[in-house]
Amino acid sequence: MSANTDYDVVIAGCGPAGAWALRNLQAGVRVLAVDAGDPLDASRTPKLCGGLLTKQAQALLSDLPLHVRAEPFRAGLEMHDLDNRFRARFPVEYANCKRGELDAWLLRIALETRGGDATFEPHTAIEGVREVDDAVEIVIGARTVSAGWLIDCTGWRQLARNCLKLPSVPHLNSFQAQCSTTEAYAHFISVFKTSWTPFFGWHIPKSANECEVGAAFPPDGRESAEHRLEPLFAHLRSLGIVAQPVEYRGCRLNNITNARDIQLGSGRILICGEAAGLVSPSSGDGISFALASGRAAAMSLGASSKTVHTRYRRLLSPQLSELARNVVKAKQSRSPLMRRLGVQALMVKYRGRAVRLSL
Repeated sequence: MSANTDYDVVIAGCGPAGAWALRNLQAGVRVLAVDAGDPLDASRTPKLCGGLLTKQAQALLSDLPLHVRAEPFRAGLEMHDLDNRFRARFPVEYANCKRGELDAWLLRIALETRGGDATFEPHTAIEGVREVDDAVEIVIGARTVSAGWLIDCTGWRQLARNCLKLPSVPHLNSFQAQCSTTEAYAHFISVFKTSWTPFFGWHIPKSANECEVGAAFPPDGRESAEHRLEPLFAHLRSLGIVAQPVEYRGCRLNNITNARDIQLGSGRILICGEAAGLVSPSSGDGISFALASGRAAAMSLGASSKTVHTRYRRLLSPQLSELARNVVKAKQSRSPLMRRLGVQALMVKYRGRAVRLSL
């Protein structure tokens, strides 16, 4: 790392990708971590997210503390395929978390690990980025700082893509309702119906009297979240699952269609997580890819500057291969015929553990 810069590394965005990059950098590296909000603020509205951790995400974390867990912490995943009139429950190993608590916990761990060699600045937006010789100049408010490397973990805001004029990640518009309920349904649900959404709808219990109901839609629609989600609520009501919306929210959901949609950075910039396009187009999972890419970016900076990008891509090769498979799965899931064949394969895979239910 260079002594001629203000910092060795600047991390933009302190969600899971940024926190895990911060945690895994070598000891002694001078780090500035900034976030447009403050993940440590308990009063803030957390990122719109279902908060289900895949087994890959769980493998990258220690056991979640109780205050991060949502209830039920583990449950079966029900698939409701309304095109094919099929409903079944599968023993998929998701862990249920409170997204705001997760982000705060990850960042606290990272800051405690780094000790005095890291500076964290919340409510701080980066307004410009420029590469100069062997450094990156970063405009933060009225000041400009220099760093050996920038790790972009800014999620859907895509700082580096915007500054470098790279194409944005293709996306859907995700809408989710925070709901109250007198008796939460104790299973995760995914609902498929091609006339509603090219993605799927979801129901995720969060406590005995709270759940989240949402879906993703093409970005060109103008209907309200309430209008778009009503068919999903109607389906849930038909099964006796009554959820009363308290608040509707929306955000972009990155939806890659091929490997070219993924940008891992260039020069002195590494791009991680959602900003890179590392979100599964078949499940919407971004947390596992955020954690893996943040860690990989940090580990890559221990190499020669000439091999950083090669090492970063190599460390991420399992995740990139998984995303390539998920692109194919996403395309198949949009076809009722291919989805029916896929469900038959799942019933064979989970024979003796999958439960067929009435619909």
